[in-house]
Amino acid sequence: MKFALLLAMTITSSFAVADVYKIDTEASKVLWKAGKKVGSFHNGEIKLKSGTAETAKDGKIKNIKVVVDMKSISNEDLKDTPDYQKKLVGHLSNEDFFHVEKYPESTFDLESITPKKGSKDEYTVKGKLTMIGNTQTVEFPAKISTDKDTLKGTANIEIERLKWNLKYGSGSIFKELTADKIINDKFDLTLNLVAKKQ
Repeated sequence: MKFALLLAMTITSSFAVADVYKIDTEASKVLWKAGKKVGSFHNGEIKLKSGTAETAKDGKIKNIKVVVDMKSISNEDLKDTPDYQKKLVGHLSNEDFFHVEKYPESTFDLESITPKKGSKDEYTVKGKLTMIGNTQTVEFPAKISTDKDTLKGTANIEIERLKWNLKYGSGSIFKELTADKIINDKFDLTLNLVAKKQ
């Protein structure tokens, strides 16, 4: 009986969380870039609301959860035309796109993380991304490093927006649109995450 109890405690301990890191929302960034089939691209930032990462006793990452504040969507490339900048941000925030009043948060929950062979900080990350009430699986390469106090991660993610029912301006859906009105079905997110050990 004592041996069985000791074995159970050992197994449980081996899978226990060793460290918990809290996302530093000021130091972290989520950058976006999107554009039309013909014409210029726009870019900006969305701020993180909260997030955590957990490592197991062997130092391997076992959990990541990130919450994004969708009401913080901003634009960078139209600073010289503030009226147009405000119009664009308003459009991204309304029902045509992210409907931030109804869906003020987007979330990412880790499903798996696989180290790249021959590299100490490169991984393939897979998880559930929830936007505007829809959840889809995303998979992307990332660089992640940890020390005794800080976890840092960077990644570039290509989002196929139709999977989340983001149809506005899609030439794949609205065949009558002229090329200058078509918005690309994919947009890019660049993640720069910094988390501090608790």
